[in-house]
This record gives sequence, C-alpha cells and structure tokens, in this order.
Amino acid sequence: MKNIKYLLISCCAFVSACDDFLVENPQTSVMKDGVYNSLSSAEAVLNGCYSTMEAYDGYAFNYFHVLNVTSGMGVSLKSNDVNLTTMNILPSNVNMTNTYTAMYKTIMVANDIIDGMKSSAIEDGVDKNRIQGEAYFIRAVTYFNLVRLFGKVSLITEPVTNYAEAQKPREEVEKVYTQILFDLDKAWSLLPEKADKVDGRPYKYAAKAVRAKVYLTLAGNMTEAETDYWQKCYDDAFDVYHNGGYELVHPYSKLFGSENKNNAESVFEIQFSSAVNSGRLTETTFPVGHDLMSNIPTQGKSWGKTRPLQRAFDQFEAGDPRREAAFVYQSYNNIYESGNKKKVMLYPSVKGDGNGTYKQGDSEYPAWKKYYDTSMTAEASSANFVYMRFADVVLILAEAANELTEHQSETVEYLNEILTRAADANGNGMRDADETVPADVDASMSQEDLREKIFRERLKEFTGECDEWYTIRRRGETYLRKIMQEHNDKINQLYGNSELPKFVYKYSITDDNVKKNMLMPFPQDEITRNENISQEEQNFGY
Repeated sequence: MKNIKYLLISCCAFVSACDDFLVENPQTSVMKDGVYNSLSSAEAVLNGCYSTMEAYDGYAFNYFHVLNVTSGMGVSLKSNDVNLTTMNILPSNVNMTNTYTAMYKTIMVANDIIDGMKSSAIEDGVDKNRIQGEAYFIRAVTYFNLVRLFGKVSLITEPVTNYAEAQKPREEVEKVYTQILFDLDKAWSLLPEKADKVDGRPYKYAAKAVRAKVYLTLAGNMTEAETDYWQKCYDDAFDVYHNGGYELVHPYSKLFGSENKNNAESVFEIQFSSAVNSGRLTETTFPVGHDLMSNIPTQGKSWGKTRPLQRAFDQFEAGDPRREAAFVYQSYNNIYESGNKKKVMLYPSVKGDGNGTYKQGDSEYPAWKKYYDTSMTAEASSANFVYMRFADVVLILAEAANELTEHQSETVEYLNEILTRAADANGNGMRDADETVPADVDASMSQEDLREKIFRERLKEFTGECDEWYTIRRRGETYLRKIMQEHNDKINQLYGNSELPKFVYKYSITDDNVKKNMLMPFPQDEITRNENISQEEQNFGY
C-alpha cells in the first residue's frame, strides 16, 4: 500500500514543524475550532504557511535554483546538477521533486486556514478577512506555479483527513486554472486596501496583478481573434497600473539587496531574515569571498552555485545600467585570499591575460548580483525573493495592448516606461542627455517587432528572478527553441571545436527535446506514492 501523502496535523505543528507533512499514519487536528477563534493563533498558523514558502525546498533555495538552471538562461556549478542544467531532467531529480513537495506543503496549510476561518468567531472583520484573503492568495500563487511547471496536477482544496482524500488524480490544466482564478477573485474580495495592509504582505491589488499574469499565460500565443484572455489581461493590468498604488523605483539598482526589500515596486515578496531563518539566495548566487559580503568571517559552504549563462549577460548592451545592477562580472577580489589568488576572473574576462586566478566555473560565467546582503551572517541572508513587482505589470500591460487592435497605440508608451527607468542611472526619474542605453522605441515598430522586443525586455528586466523559465515557454515551443539555439551559438563562438570546460554544456535541440522541456517531468516519487496517478500519465518525453 502506498504512503499517505498529505495529513491534517495539529495547528501547533503547522507553526513549529512545517516539514512534518509526509508521514505514514494520519493524525487529527487538535482543537482546530479554538485555533481559528483566536486572532493571535490564526495569525500564527498563517505565519506557518509563509514558513513553508520560506523553507529550503521552497523559495529559500530549491525553487530558485531549479527554475534558474533549467530556464535556458542559467547553469549550476554542481557536478550532480548536469541533468538539470542540460535540460535532461530526470523524473527522480531530488531538487525538482522537493520543490514540488514544498508547494503542496504550502497548499495544505492554506487549505486548513481557509476551512478553519469559515466558522471562526473572530470579531475583527478586517483581520479575519485579511487572513482568509492571504490564504486564498497563497494557494492561487502556488497552484499557478505548479500548473505552469508540471501541467496537470492534483487539485486539493480541502484539508485531507483520510487516506482516500490523499489520493487525488491529476486534473486537467483548465480545471486548475479555474481554481486559480476563483482563489484570486476571493483574495481580491478579502484582502485589505493598501492603507490597511500588513508590512511585507500582499494587499488587494496584488491579487489583481497576479490575475493579469494568469490571463497573460492563458492567452499564450493566441491572437486577439482567438481569445478574450488578452482583453481580460489588459483590463486587470490597466486597473493595477492606475489604481494599485505601486510605482517604478528609480534607479533600477535600488530594487535589489536586503536594504531595498519591500519597496514601492513590490507586489509580493517572500520574506527572509538572517535573524530567524536561513535565506540562501545570497550564498547560492554570489561567488565565494566577494567583498560585498566582507562581514562574513569564514568562507562557509558552497557559494555561487546558481549562475547566469554567458548569453544572459551578453543580451545587455554595454552601458545598460541593468547589467551593472544584475551581475558580478569580469573580476572580483576574494577576501579570503591574498596575492595573485585574490583576484578571481569571471566572464567575460579573457583567459591567459595573466591578471588573476582562473577557476573552473567561476571564469566561465558571471554571477547574479541582485541578492546581495551586506548584513549576511554565515549562510543566513535577509535578501528577499521578489515574486512579482510593478515592472511586471507594466510589461504585461504593454504586451496585452500590443495584441489588442484598439490599444496597440499604447504599447510603446508602456514599454518606454521600462526602458527609460532602465536608462535612468542617476535615479532622478527621467532620461538625461547622457543616459542613452537602453534606447526608447518608437511607434514605427510593427506589432511583430514589438512582440519580440517585449519578450527580450522581459528577459533583461527580470534576469535571475525566476521569471525567465515561464517567459521563455509561455508563447510556445518556438521561443524555447530560439533561446536554446542562441545559447548553443554562444558556446560555439566562445569555444569553437575545443573540448568544453567543466560546467559548460550545450542543449540538444531536437523537436522531441524542445517539446519535452516545455514542462518539468512529473515527479516519479508522486507517481509511486499516488494510487490514482499511473506511469502512463508521465509528461511527454520523460
């Protein structure tokens, strides 16, 4: 008999031991009604739900690592990640499986909150609604991730109290999206206005911003004549743009790092604090001994394992301030070394110039700079994971406008807001005479050219933010193939016919491999565990 997958455990376990979801024998909830009749205890369970998102297998490391290195714009400097990095992911891959499991842990706590708050005696309507609204929002966001990554997934929307309820089949993608939209509608109706929000938590317009992105994803590569999703996407993004209370932060560099989190551009962030948990984004993106983290007394564990590909760096023009804000490149000084070993060379430095130390991996790639944390201690970082920011809304609005005949003339205006902010290196809110890169676009561009420009600007604007995996696949296999080919062309340019160095790979670009990589493999562990999911239901190509 297969193991039971999900169980309703005591609410105190939700708060203090959110990893104890996959166990063999069911337990029952302890005084569940009492928990949700107290504002403080209901809030504690909600905090426990966020804790599942902040866990190592969630946004603290695995979600970030898996999506970046399999996106087509990233690489891992770990020998055991070759299958991830080369887009030959195995259904048994531990990182991918743990990411999947972590999302269901979040869903199960959200389900319990939603169910428990239905009969809650909490009298404060604002806080009662907010707790429910946040749970609906979290569940929607999590299923949105799952359905985009894995396609058909088990749809669990009630607390699981027995073995049979744990054995859910994979539901059709359309049904999962219906649930996501339902949850976002509920979140919109329950979440507070900006003035009443809790710091670091989503408010009402976050639900509509995510819903705009859901409609954008559903529109896919269809035209205006084929779908009304473009209009729904435009309407939601337009409302958030004008009424949501968000704004673009100037300059672009002020968006990132622990000191800039939860800024005016933030729609939703996963909160990390080195004082209470171990956010790993700084460790996994920075090369060892970088002087931005000079307060760390010892070298610690593995650093800089999740890297951008050369193509991710080269997509930026020289002089684009976003390149400076997004990457550590060329070289840096290792604070743990001295003499010639102190200077470590990074891409795009040229080997053999005798000006520093070349290490396998380091010298082949740049590194992401967005998750710097000058207050980091040991491995724990306070740099947040930004799930969505207002620039995303602006680009969604530009893309939807470009697909809608009556709004096409607005496309350039919205796109130029992103480009002008990108060029505004001094942060005065405008493009000065010497701020020419990246250049604005003009109305002479065709719809097709604007579509391609928006695609490219998304990849630049959100490099290293886990949006690339979705953006590259959202409009079909043609886009994924294009990115894979551009990477291979870059590797050919850099290395020619020479043997590729360690941690440098090419993609297989057969029709089947491109189609396969539109989704992750469905976790083998889940197929083995769940009696209502068979091996024949595995995603294409795995």
